[in-house]
Amino acid sequence: MYFPKSQIKTNLYTNGGKYILSTTQEDYKGYYYETSNGTRYTGKTPQDGPNILLILPTNVTNPTLPQYSDPIIYALEGDKNENSNLTTLDNNVYFDLKKPKLTFRSLPLPNPTLPTQQDQNLGVFTRYFCKKNNELKYIEIDKTTSEKLTSKSDDIAWDLYTPVSTLWYIKGDKEKTYKANKGLISLIEQQKSWYGFTQWFKDKFLKYYLES
Repeated sequence: MYFPKSQIKTNLYTNGGKYILSTTQEDYKGYYYETSNGTRYTGKTPQDGPNILLILPTNVTNPTLPQYSDPIIYALEGDKNENSNLTTLDNNVYFDLKKPKLTFRSLPLPNPTLPTQQDQNLGVFTRYFCKKNNELKYIEIDKTTSEKLTSKSDDIAWDLYTPVSTLWYIKGDKEKTYKANKGLISLIEQQKSWYGFTQWFKDKFLKYYLES
């Protein structure tokens, strides 16, 4: 989600005991900034990275589960919690201990959309991407995943990723097609502050281009 400068409070400071790092659940002491929706990240400004999501410490108590400050616990393939006897289904599942029952939500996986025959006839189609909110990690996804993230579907980690879609030209003058696609990606980078998004394409702005 993009926030203009007017909606970001910068150069805030905490002496500790107030927020914890979402990545390690360690107490955080230092500078942070806050967006208009109440989300807080490490660093004086969004440009002062890495911007790690800060969360409020919570107490999770369960006789069969270990205590965690962060209710979202990620599980890698083959991991097993010694105290809870839980085994993950695959590396795309995590446990949410905030709810009475364990629930499973998927994470976005790379799944590029390919142009159909109709797209090729039109010379343009739509590509879908998402960014992990607390780091500069970009993934090309499909339409279904993008719609789930946008609609905040219960079966996907919509709160951890932000989706975007863009037109992608594949026919016409080669130089103009290159500039058009690069311009659209650069615009997304500027509007959403997705730093490094243009470089992430590695100059492949003629991907899927159809030679006349």
